[in-house]
Amino acid sequence: MRTVLARLDPLLQPGPIATALAIIALGLVIAGTVGTLATGRWYYRLILLAGAALWPLPDHQLQGPVILPLSYQHGVHLTDLLSVVAVVIAVIPGRRARWGSRSALVDRDRGQPGR
Repeated sequence: MRTVLARLDPLLQPGPIATALAIIALGLVIAGTVGTLATGRWYYRLILLAGAALWPLPDHQLQGPVILPLSYQHGVHLTDLLSVVAVVIAVIPGRRARWGSRSALVDRDRGQPGR
């Protein structure tokens, strides 16, 4: 019986499908990062983690140089470190951004209590 990665291997080899998967993963990482930093909601963190897990899998043109060779055909590429940064952003707790009304901000700047 073939493993899941053995079945997915043709999709992960260099080519247009691998590049498309990489672009999708990058989009997930960007959307998850923006959502996580802006709101801190758990579902943005899950999107970020999904993108971080998908990003290093396909062999694509955006990978950059190998910084840590693991075997003859495999290694850690420079852009794979994006996954590490994404996981750190997803795991570190952050405050949710809260936006007040403009009048409350103006009153605060004048030294008056807000409404």
